[in-house]
Amino acid sequence: MGTTNTIYQTKNIVAITSQAINSTFVYELIEKGNMSFNKSKYEEAVKWYDQALKIDPKSIESLNGKGLVFNKLGRYEEAITWFDKAIEIDPYFVYALNNKGVTLANLGRYEEAITWFDKAIEVDPNFVDALYNKGGALAELGKYDEAIVWTNKALDIDTTKQNASNSKQQILPNQ
Repeated sequence: MGTTNTIYQTKNIVAITSQAINSTFVYELIEKGNMSFNKSKYEEAVKWYDQALKIDPKSIESLNGKGLVFNKLGRYEEAITWFDKAIEIDPYFVYALNNKGVTLANLGRYEEAITWFDKAIEVDPNFVDALYNKGGALAELGKYDEAIVWTNKALDIDTTKQNASNSKQQILPNQ
């Protein structure tokens, strides 16, 4: 009876070690994808994210990364598909919620975008990007007073003040 227990533990340790190795490798692939993305090497970034997804099909970071690439390339509907896949796995992943909103705003669908910014804000009320982006979408709809409120909320959190100042200048109509 003791032998069975030992074998089980050995198999369990091997499984845990294998998962840790895969997790580290997936993380490295995602980082390579992110670095390629930041260098505007979008096709290369997609290849890294795809490699990570072959190992871990539920990697929300890889799914989100692919969405960011397609958003950057102006392939907005495709981007939304990837953000939706990440959200399906983790409905509280604020980055995908916010990025879906950004993509909808890029399509001029500001009301829908605000819905997604609100979802991100509901998950994390201090998620500065979603606060700024909601302000920007409201400004696009001509709701300047509301836009300033949301930008000010971001300004209260954003210690650099850089983003909020720039956002406020963009929100206010030219006079």
